[in-house]
Amino acid sequence: MLSPATSRFVAVSLLVLLLLFLLFYLLLPLGRIYAEKSSEVGSLADQLSRFEYLVANEDKINAELKRIDELGSDGDLFLSGNKQSIASANLREFINEAVKRSGGQLVSSQDYEAEAVPSATPIGLRLQVSGEVQNLVDLLYELESARPVIFIDELSVTSSSTRIRSSRANLRNQRARTTNLNSLDIRMDVVGYLAGEAK
Repeated sequence: MLSPATSRFVAVSLLVLLLLFLLFYLLLPLGRIYAEKSSEVGSLADQLSRFEYLVANEDKINAELKRIDELGSDGDLFLSGNKQSIASANLREFINEAVKRSGGQLVSSQDYEAEAVPSATPIGLRLQVSGEVQNLVDLLYELESARPVIFIDELSVTSSSTRIRSSRANLRNQRARTTNLNSLDIRMDVVGYLAGEAK
């Protein structure tokens, strides 16, 4: 026969072991399952919130997708032409027209090798343009709003002075009058892109 003290000790020990068993084999797994389910519920709630937003803004989203699709068409963003030489000629023609519309004068243009980008062929032109400040502003606006898209890689603007001498025949000493005309010397590298690899 066990003494009362020993019996109490054994009973307490068995109770502790039972509690530990319940803790490690029942309560902890249940806690992990609860945490996982709570995380899943939170994720599903987030998805539901996003779906509700999409449904509520369906018309706006469709309109924006249509605008992006139209903007991203090759005919809008990229130079036209199925060959690099054709795209280069189209870019040169566009630049000539843009300079004319701005009121400037295209002094020279030559091809240059622009930095390559994936899935597109860069078509670069190195330009020298003369004109006044307003001509430069108008030209930059033309290029910024251009379709196809035209990028300016480099831009250098310096002021030049042209001296024009004219004489007045009715002056006895034939003194010459000098007039200074200030203009800008504009040099820039521009680049457009042909969709796909060069041919």
